[in-house]
Amino acid sequence: EETVFKDIAFGPKNMKLDEAEIKQRVAQAADFVGLSRELLEKSPFDLSGGEKRRAAIAGVMAMKPKILVLDEPTAGLDPRGKESILNMILNYKRATGATVLLVTHSMEDVARIATKILVMNHAQVAMYDTVKNVFARSDELEQIGLAVPQITRICRELKKRGLNLDESIYTVDEACAALLPLLKGGRG
Repeated sequence: EETVFKDIAFGPKNMKLDEAEIKQRVAQAADFVGLSRELLEKSPFDLSGGEKRRAAIAGVMAMKPKILVLDEPTAGLDPRGKESILNMILNYKRATGATVLLVTHSMEDVARIATKILVMNHAQVAMYDTVKNVFARSDELEQIGLAVPQITRICRELKKRGLNLDESIYTVDEACAALLPLLKGGRG
């Protein structure tokens, strides 16, 4: 399409929605992904890599799917772009109640936004459970070739060195909550 607006509107237009509904959905989707009104009038070819990624995701969001499937949405992005995409996904999920299926090798991304994890290995289901329970099986994940989040590795190492820590900690907030009492009162 010749503009980002028309690119995002492609799906809703094919759904045979009226022009007012299409405009409303494009505006809403653009807001979700943080694309300014000025960018909507540009050619998609004039956008940065991160903007192109957000525009593509907005095109899907504009169709208001009940299930949003995203394949490696943060791959190749710098840390700021990655954080922006993850926040956008979380905001969309909270605002719409949609189910988000995130296909990724980044366990850091999974730890940030998932409630359940399905791990595939050689076209077979290797694990399906809550984030906490899957990350508690970090040795198995690493055998499959998936690295647990860095904070999980740190907590495992601290546990090996004698600190009383849960090995399934997977967020910095959880680590702080577990470590602060230990720092105040001894080794736990």
